[in-house]
Amino acid sequence: MKKMKLVVGVILLTLIGCTPLEKKQSEEERILLPTVSREAYDVTISTMSEGQFIPQTDIIHTGQNVAIAENAVTEVKLNGIDQVNIAKKQVRNKLAYNGSSTTPFTGSFAAVVGVHKHYLEEYKDGKLNGYKIWYSEAGRVGMREPYVDGVRNGVQETYYRNNGKIRSKITYSGGRVSGLMSWYDTKGNMIYQEDFKGGNGEWIAYWDNGQVREKGRLANGLANGEWRYFTQKGELEKVTIFRNGSPTSQEWHK
Repeated sequence: MKKMKLVVGVILLTLIGCTPLEKKQSEEERILLPTVSREAYDVTISTMSEGQFIPQTDIIHTGQNVAIAENAVTEVKLNGIDQVNIAKKQVRNKLAYNGSSTTPFTGSFAAVVGVHKHYLEEYKDGKLNGYKIWYSEAGRVGMREPYVDGVRNGVQETYYRNNGKIRSKITYSGGRVSGLMSWYDTKGNMIYQEDFKGGNGEWIAYWDNGQVREKGRLANGLANGEWRYFTQKGELEKVTIFRNGSPTSQEWHK
């Protein structure tokens, strides 16, 4: 019931042009919103396949930001590269196009709210090639993740919103977590590291205050078994059971 109310709330608030919690949260808090259900995401900005595991972070809820970007950039050139309002993106046969164009898109789709860029995707020949980048309202990068031919490959990096220092580095191969994952405190000191050889190992993510945010195990790069999620105070919030990256059951404790 809690999950259903959250999804409905996101849809209604998107329609009226504001983001969830906007009236209750400070400007800084709205930069990094809490985890929401998968159904609440604006899937038009993603090339993820059904059931693909997405590590939950509190960087930026892109679906909400993109949904209100009605007055974002139209079409400009930045260093000779096309930059287009993401609202004009169309996906046909798994390739991205600029509106009704018949040529697969090369350039960047961007979401800009007011004078602030919130989100960017880089394409070549209709496929994600380059980065997806999420920004704070102050223009600071919150998360950057690399793509090759539409699939996450390389090191995803997240940053602390208050000082811009590195927060985490997570290695992907073929769209799945594989290789080193490292988390750092606000001073730049490493607090946790795991090497997901073959995509297998224990996943731990942290809040800005150093408390554990979520904990579970990956098998072949996908979430499997019991995953526990905690509040910033360290209280157990929910337990989700995954099978090959897809949730099969969920129990709320808060």
